[in-house]
Amino acid sequence: MEKYLSKIKKSPLFLGITEEELSRMLNCFGASIKKYETGEMIIRQGDVVSKIYMILEGSVYIEKDSYWGRRIIVQKLNELNNIALGLVASRNAESSISAVCHKSATILALNFNKCSSMCTNACSHHVSLIQNMFKILSKENIELLEKIENISQKSIRDKLLTFLSNESMKNKSSSFEINFNRQELADYLNIDRSAMSFEMSKLKSEGLIDFEKNKFTLFELP
Repeated sequence: MEKYLSKIKKSPLFLGITEEELSRMLNCFGASIKKYETGEMIIRQGDVVSKIYMILEGSVYIEKDSYWGRRIIVQKLNELNNIALGLVASRNAESSISAVCHKSATILALNFNKCSSMCTNACSHHVSLIQNMFKILSKENIELLEKIENISQKSIRDKLLTFLSNESMKNKSSSFEINFNRQELADYLNIDRSAMSFEMSKLKSEGLIDFEKNKFTLFELP
């Protein structure tokens, strides 16, 4: 655990908490660390989630499977992201998503009940922790609304343009990198990869966008 203390401290969940305070809190919260291999499930659709999970190394897909087994990528999460904090805050609700290790990942797990209840060992820092949780939940809600906006567009073209516009605004630049490869982006937008690639090529030929792998540049309308 000591090996990861400086990294854990950088998490938005522990904003404003010193490394010494953090060490005591992790003991209080029953913290544990587990390594997962590519494709291994961290949370399975239908599970009741009782822990807060944080990615220390690697990356994780948040996925949802349809009745017929089609995969939809809800999010791709990287280091220091929390996994589905909203689910654990919902207490006994079954998870509507799965969290799957994308690349070999090291995950920190914390007992949610201990994190959300005051205790004699770390009570002076619980207020900061709980406030940080609300900030993270608020950010997750904003990202969910953005995802709804992206996929609610009627055409593949509009889905791509809305997604890229949102990414540009988040990065505050017309040139940016996205967090997905081509197949991941198609799964995220719930569209066919070939049709998406065709539309991207059209947008490039029209002078609206340029791209190389996951790097994009947007241009103003002529």
